[in-house]
Amino acid sequence: MGYENRYQGIDDYAVRIIRYKARQLVGRVGFTESDRQDLEQEMVFDLLRRLPKFKPERAQRNTFIARVVEHKVATIIEAQKAGMRDYRLCSFSLNDRFENEEGGSVERIDTINQDDYLQRTGKLSRPISDLRGLSIDVRSAVEKLPPELRKLCKRLQVESVTDISRDTGIPRGTIYESIKKLRTLFEDAGLKDYL
Repeated sequence: MGYENRYQGIDDYAVRIIRYKARQLVGRVGFTESDRQDLEQEMVFDLLRRLPKFKPERAQRNTFIARVVEHKVATIIEAQKAGMRDYRLCSFSLNDRFENEEGGSVERIDTINQDDYLQRTGKLSRPISDLRGLSIDVRSAVEKLPPELRKLCKRLQVESVTDISRDTGIPRGTIYESIKKLRTLFEDAGLKDYL
């Protein structure tokens, strides 16, 4: 590493306690040495934000500084354990290197299939190849629709039933009946699994 954060304008006691607390966090709750400077900066920023609230009649400055830093450390730990960021749920890093079949070294992230990742995180409902095929099948089915249903189908991609009804003057019940026809036609076109 070799680099140290410089904190000009902050008293030595504050710098010492912040560095001490950051070193304590390294190796705990998922933090590594590479996080140390970021942790220090978070604590310094929080302290600078709170220093104007210091009241000498209530406590000594060093006591105030220590409490602010300790509270920030507790907040950092709480955030690190929260839901999606919980370090305990991660058993390895995507940057870990291991030997592949050819005997070379590769990072774990290079072995992850993008489709699988997107599906597991809920950002993709089906593999990309299936979605491409679905797109072609839907386009083909839409082209075979009668003109009024084709127009409705295209509008439903970007508008709600209420908006279409308001714009066209067609009652919503009539539009819902047309949607039932669309559903039947799509099912007949072999797209039932996608509805």
